[in-house]
Amino acid sequence: MNQRPRLITDLFKGKQSFRDLLAKSREQAALLQHIRPLIPAPLNIHCTAVVKKGPQLVIYVDSSTWASRLRFSAREITRQLKSQGLAIDRITVRVLIHSKPVATKRGPIRQLTPDNASIINQTAEGISDPQLRAALKRLSRHGNKS
Repeated sequence: MNQRPRLITDLFKGKQSFRDLLAKSREQAALLQHIRPLIPAPLNIHCTAVVKKGPQLVIYVDSSTWASRLRFSAREITRQLKSQGLAIDRITVRVLIHSKPVATKRGPIRQLTPDNASIINQTAEGISDPQLRAALKRLSRHGNKS
């Protein structure tokens, strides 16, 4: 029973369904490498995957911000792909959901200094709009706490 663990690539080579899946994965990776130069920087580095579904191309990006920006370039990318002989009628942009959200770094919490609070309070005194004056007065009270 001195059996060595089998490599995952050996499993992929053994069954037709795995071979088809591996071939499709390689095809999609090659398509991504072909399309990336057509996408303007810095958008191109945020494209994580590409899937061709008939005449439609689905491009996956790593955040909704980059997805919105890429949608503005979709028409030009489609035109370039057609000029290269790829039969693409439409590009759809999707966000690739990660299993774990990326932690964001927060900067230091800034406090309103007493001097700035005094300036805001003085400014509030000269404002005729009662709601704006009240809002500025409330804001200026935050500086007196520190």
